[in-house]
Amino acid sequence: MGHFEPREIVNGSLLKRHIDKPVSIHLKVEEAANGCKSLSGKSTDGMDVLVHLSEPLNGKCSGWVEVIGVVDAQGSVRGKEIVTYFNNGDKVEDFDVDGHNMMCTFLSVCKDPFPCEG
Repeated sequence: MGHFEPREIVNGSLLKRHIDKPVSIHLKVEEAANGCKSLSGKSTDGMDVLVHLSEPLNGKCSGWVEVIGVVDAQGSVRGKEIVTYFNNGDKVEDFDVDGHNMMCTFLSVCKDPFPCEG
């Protein structure tokens, strides 16, 4: 099993708070071509976000995706991984944008939402 790297779940407006830190951001990508080294999309709060990929994209990419990576000083994301969503072979297009933004806001103000007791 792979190693899980902790990361902050953010939307576009929260990116600048997490420079040089690992994040997870959901983006709506119109289309990214096979073999491209960058892609752009709209975050759940409507911000344009540029993602620089560590490896060329393997196949076309569109719709809602989760990008896991590190925020750079310009507010772009150096993507390590892209997660796409499918249900029975069909691309999932419905995504609860409002709910996701509420969760991002909650997580940004809550110091430790999941405290562990030792």
